[in-house]
Amino acid sequence: MAGRARYGAGVVALAGVALLIGLLGRPSGGDGDTGGVATTPAFSVAPGSSGRPVTPTAPVPESPVETRLDLFSFGGLCQEEGSRPVPRAARVSASGPRPLVVHVNGLLHQFEGRGGFDRADPFTPLPERVQLVACARYEGPGKLLKVCRYESPVEVGREISHFEGRYVVRVLEARTGRLLGTHRMAGRTSAACTPFVEGGADTEEVNPPGDAAFRELLDPYARAEKP
Repeated sequence: MAGRARYGAGVVALAGVALLIGLLGRPSGGDGDTGGVATTPAFSVAPGSSGRPVTPTAPVPESPVETRLDLFSFGGLCQEEGSRPVPRAARVSASGPRPLVVHVNGLLHQFEGRGGFDRADPFTPLPERVQLVACARYEGPGKLLKVCRYESPVEVGREISHFEGRYVVRVLEARTGRLLGTHRMAGRTSAACTPFVEGGADTEEVNPPGDAAFRELLDPYARAEKP
């Protein structure tokens, strides 16, 4: 009787070892899986606008990085914390015209097109032709130009003081960020009061330089008369 008990215990032990070996040698995955890469689930756990899981019909491609060059691409050259050159910009030519763009306080300053310079206006170029960038940064108010007072019969009047702005202008090579020149210039030297203005607190306004002032300052760079 004792021999039969020992025999039964041995059979149970052998069966347990066999079962353990079978579990260790079994490939991962569900029934019928051969142990390859786990399959992608047929649905996303992220809910859609309806609140239900989204079932993609095809892989969604990643959004490509925007690489199109435009005139705003040159604004990074005017950052105070570190100028960012534009390696795709055109090389600086030995003779004019040298197309350039102007950024005032980080914003693109547009010029009206005009003839001359071999029928090309260097101040309104195509992005791929830009060679120079002028960065104009506001430094502070200059002299007082005009005080405009507006009276209202139903509320307190408003007063707007116009000042001449003071700016520092740096001219840079767009492709490398090399500094070509630094200049200081005043904003508009005159101001006019508009016929009407919205109510509000008294304010001070600073007049930036006009197109004519920028052209006068930057024409020598556009004509390659300056390095």
